[in-house]
Amino acid sequence: MNPNLIIDFPEADKINNVQVVSFEGEFDKAGFAEIKDKITDFVKAFDLKVLIFDFTKLKYINSEGIGYLMEVHTHLVQRDRKFVVVGLTANVKDVFSAIGIAEIIPIFDSVNDYLNSVSK
Repeated sequence: MNPNLIIDFPEADKINNVQVVSFEGEFDKAGFAEIKDKITDFVKAFDLKVLIFDFTKLKYINSEGIGYLMEVHTHLVQRDRKFVVVGLTANVKDVFSAIGIAEIIPIFDSVNDYLNSVSK
């Protein structure tokens, strides 16, 4: 059986003090259960300035996934870190818009768009 959700931790960009985490699949109850411990441990140990979740290959996210994103955001803000989401597909963008997530978590089209926005 293939996993519902795959995460990848590319090498950190220490020059820009950024770490990207890429998601592929469906961020639903089953998908979240598969990655929860791994991503939670990563977020708790995160020591750079900006954590970027790249959802370019994410097909779906449910309310449980949104709730978890809010937990990540809160945890990072309490530690003076920034949380950014990039690469929303149409389905995921619709969910984010309906809930108003963009007013809380910064959203960009790509990692490069985010980096360009902070380098100006």
